[in-house]
Amino acid sequence: MRGLAGVLLGMMVVLSSPALAGELVATRVTAENAAQYVQAGPDAAGGIGDWILSNGSVCAVISGIAHESELSVRGGTLIDLGYCDRADDHYVGAQDLIDSSRDTPVNIERVDAKVGPTSAVIRSFGGQGGVIVETSYRLDADAPDKLFITKRLTQRDGEPSVALYTSIFFNYHSLVPFVASTIDPRRSNGFVQESFVTRGPTEIATFARTADLIVALSPADADAPIAYGWQMVSAKRSNADGTVVDLPFYALADFSALSFLAISEPFVSGDGSDIGLLQLLEVPFTDLAAGDEISFEEVMHLAPRADVAGVTDRIYADAAKVSGRISEAGAVVHIDLKDGTPFTQTGADARGAFSAHLPTGAYTLRVVAKGGRELSVPFQVGESDMTLETVDLDAPSRVALPQGSPMRLTFKGLDGTADPLFGGNLLGAVELRDEGAYRLTGVNQIFLMGTERDPRFALLPPGKYEVYATRGPEYSLEKTEVSVEAGNDTVIDIATPSIVVETPGFLSADFHVHSGPSFDTVMPRAKRVATYLAEGAEVLVATEHETVFDFQPTIDRLGVGEFVATIAGTEITGEVGSDRTPYTLGHANAFPVDAQALAFRRGAFANENRRWREVIADLKARRSDSLIQLNHARWDDRFAPGSEAWNEDWTGDRAAYLDHMGIGRSYNAGEPLSSDGNRRLIDADPVTGLRDVDFDAMEVMNGISRESEIALRRDWLSLVSQGEKIVATANSDSHTASQQVGLPRNMIAVEEDTIEGFDEETFVSAVQQGRVYGTTGPMLEVTLDDKGLGETVAAASAELTVRVSSAPWIDASTLTISVNGKALRNFPVANGEVVAFKLGFEKDSYVTVEVSGDPGEDYAVVYPDFRPYAFTNPIYVDANSDGIWTPPGLAMQ
Repeated sequence: MRGLAGVLLGMMVVLSSPALAGELVATRVTAENAAQYVQAGPDAAGGIGDWILSNGSVCAVISGIAHESELSVRGGTLIDLGYCDRADDHYVGAQDLIDSSRDTPVNIERVDAKVGPTSAVIRSFGGQGGVIVETSYRLDADAPDKLFITKRLTQRDGEPSVALYTSIFFNYHSLVPFVASTIDPRRSNGFVQESFVTRGPTEIATFARTADLIVALSPADADAPIAYGWQMVSAKRSNADGTVVDLPFYALADFSALSFLAISEPFVSGDGSDIGLLQLLEVPFTDLAAGDEISFEEVMHLAPRADVAGVTDRIYADAAKVSGRISEAGAVVHIDLKDGTPFTQTGADARGAFSAHLPTGAYTLRVVAKGGRELSVPFQVGESDMTLETVDLDAPSRVALPQGSPMRLTFKGLDGTADPLFGGNLLGAVELRDEGAYRLTGVNQIFLMGTERDPRFALLPPGKYEVYATRGPEYSLEKTEVSVEAGNDTVIDIATPSIVVETPGFLSADFHVHSGPSFDTVMPRAKRVATYLAEGAEVLVATEHETVFDFQPTIDRLGVGEFVATIAGTEITGEVGSDRTPYTLGHANAFPVDAQALAFRRGAFANENRRWREVIADLKARRSDSLIQLNHARWDDRFAPGSEAWNEDWTGDRAAYLDHMGIGRSYNAGEPLSSDGNRRLIDADPVTGLRDVDFDAMEVMNGISRESEIALRRDWLSLVSQGEKIVATANSDSHTASQQVGLPRNMIAVEEDTIEGFDEETFVSAVQQGRVYGTTGPMLEVTLDDKGLGETVAAASAELTVRVSSAPWIDASTLTISVNGKALRNFPVANGEVVAFKLGFEKDSYVTVEVSGDPGEDYAVVYPDFRPYAFTNPIYVDANSDGIWTPPGLAMQ
């Protein structure tokens, strides 16, 4: 998340008990009642110490004050929301901000609960600066699908006032927003949003919408789909003199966050229906006097389905019900006003039926179906219910898919045919940014597990395609062409990828994989497993943001345990600037970690306002065999020593720890760790003795930040040269189907290299010893005398032996040998060739190897934006054979 300076915010399992049915509940979650009250679903986070609110239909969880929230080191915010018995929680979290700055969140100081005859209420009390804030969350017995939220702000005497108040609902790309106005539907903008998280306050006229409803949709293919309809009912100011005025408020929505922004005083210029430069100039002069009060009335509508009509049908329940039928189940139905303004959206069910409540007026039915088919039909709605004529779509063009083997199919359009897109939601969701439009679309790939659960057909627009079948870099690449005619069925006749590179003694693994339980990801867990199998990777490490998760139940349910092993873990995700870490502590993965089913965030580690040495101590205390990996510690190289930005105030991405080290100062790889600028990394905790640099591993390759590889390698070599034996890893950091999973990947040396014989303890130990190389295709066998990666040779000279192997479609032609981080020279190498070099050492040293090649046409299609590359962890050299490895220091780099 990134801040918008000054004025506006910048962004960046246990099943619930049916005993809740019909019961009003408002109470603290304790060890005694947690099994009954802890909720389930992809984003369920609440646990012991939090607060449960229920009317027997809807369950909401407000976090305990001691638990971190999205932008505060304190809790007391809404973190879970869904139906009590559906395991459908997709609600990530909420935060209120004073003056719309992430640096001034409302900090909660107290929470209480009350149950009455018809309602259950949880209240939070907090504030920021001179403003006291009371928030009430209420569920009524007679409103089974609504959460009522009331907020009251009171100005303290003699304290700074508030000009803007922002309520935020974080969606982090995991919920798709639809913005609507129930007051004036012509102001709705539907699924097309203007980004506000990356824009400054001068662009407020672009992204602020005069709207009162934001509908956020889970994926339609979620295990339990849900829609949240956040409605601002009123915003009022009650002055100390007794006068009451309506306040202007605006909807802000993009793929990172949803927000209602309210101004604390009516504008002098304009009527409040729009906000522009003139209104923005008034903001610094708006304030509250002592005793003045602002109140907001909000409603969160819930619907147990992933469409907009699930919410708008509640709001327009008295309007005519319009029903119809589409000739194809699963088609998406957009309903627009006559002028094209989006009004609502729904979908055709298994019978092709759909319905929506619509006020009187002229509309257009816009039907979108897989295979690139779309059809529009105008219609008129009166006062009475009506049924539209059946909408007949053109017959789809079906392509029969290969069955029985795991593989990934990539489709490329030929002779002017566009690349097809699979897996999209057909919503047309767009985020308009300064640099262009970002669309939520499908991918030109299909992922097959080789089981009966695989799809048997794909729908393609007519045209000519080349199809690529792969199963990762150890397998052959197969190709075929297919021509698709409208309405006709076609069979893909393609060979099954076969293994062409044997890697005995190694298991492949990705240590950074995301799915639905991550707050910023929607990919269903089963689909993530399918993508992993299709890529041929063997060990899947679960690293969901801020929760502990285990893929094993999903793997067992899919019946694919013979193909993939898994390790439970978490991604520790610093987001809040604080006194001890003004720029957060970045991100790191920890695994294996045992999930705590009834704990807040399932036992994920507290990290805000802490240093890494404290988080590492917590991890090792819980499981001494756990590994911690520093993630994407550079996002780019803007803040490298000597760069233009080196002496400027740090303004980069907080997720990149070595860019800022928590304090806004980049790690200087050319200076010793003991230097003034770097010393923070090695300051030992007075109790545990641990340091911020005491990671077991760090990502040198990250699939979604490939521009940082040079900087990360430089940092890693600097640390190793100074004796920090941190293991270099290569991971995908994949969140979506469009982000390649299982590449880059790690190859880990183990004696038992089968899934059947997988042993978690042995595997993790091998990683911690550095018996790892990272690759995007080339496969390596490297020894120094008789020692392998991570081991130590005791000799003043030794023979380095390297064997490079790669599939025919992956070029691996250049070998680089480095000693103490300094490249000796580059050598040409042929596929399958074994080369040997005699190396001499004057002092204790370490040896690393790299192999690279050109992408080539086929590789570029299968792995776009990657290049063939592999790197090893060091083999260490005890040159004087004294039994102690003395690091060479920075001078040799």
